[in-house]
Formats: sequence, structure tokens, C-alpha cells
Amino acid sequence: MFAENLKKVMDQKGITSAALARKSGFSKGAISQWRNGIYTPSHENMLALAKTLQCGIEELTGEAKAAEPIPGKTNKVTLTVEEAAKLMHKRQSYVAQGLQEGRPGFEFGSAVKTSGKWSYFISVAKFTEITGIPVNV
Repeated sequence: MFAENLKKVMDQKGITSAALARKSGFSKGAISQWRNGIYTPSHENMLALAKTLQCGIEELTGEAKAAEPIPGKTNKVTLTVEEAAKLMHKRQSYVAQGLQEGRPGFEFGSAVKTSGKWSYFISVAKFTEITGIPVNV
């Protein structure tokens, strides 16, 4: 989904991959891999892309824009693997491996391996939508 959204925003802004690489400081290879869905950038890199493209990060991630805080509700947008595992009553390794392998039922997040280390992104909204487990952390 990120790749599709990145392509859409780039097309709307009339910016090429080479131009985005120049303006953002990322390599052309990284931009190409993100555009083609080979890898998903870290949250920090998504923020940098959004700033360079002058758009909201929500446009790139496809997530709804964060609403005003609602008393008694969580204001978190993401979960850690540890938090998701606790909510699911599973081991952290089970959740991490499910995200790494892209198993069915784990569409609430993604895992990216960079420099030999895994990074995870778990959307609170997607987690609740897919698992049916409300998040009150």
C-alpha cells in the first residue's frame, strides 16, 4: 500500500524518482525500492519523504489522520511487537515471525530487515480491525 501511495503522491506533485532522490537525500535505489514495494521505509524516513513531498504522512501510509484525543481511548498510532504480543496472548517471536513472513492475519503491520536488523510497524487501527482486539495501552 505504501508503494502505491508514494507513486500517487509523486504523480500528483509531478516529481520523478530522480528528483525526489535529489531533494530528499535518499539514493535513487532506495526511492526505486520503495516505489516498487520491495521495501518499506522506516517511520523516520517516511516522515522525511512526506516533508520533501510536502504532504501528510497519512497520504503515504494510507492511515487516517490522527483525530483529536478522546478521553478513555488510546492516542497511540502504532504498537510495538511486545504490546501486540501481549494483546494477542502470544510470544513476541510469534508476532515478529508472522510480520516477517507476511502471514495471513498479520496484515496489521510490516517488517523490514535493514543492516541485519528487523524493524516493525504495527498500526493500532489495522490491528484492531483485523484482530478485533481493542487497544487500550
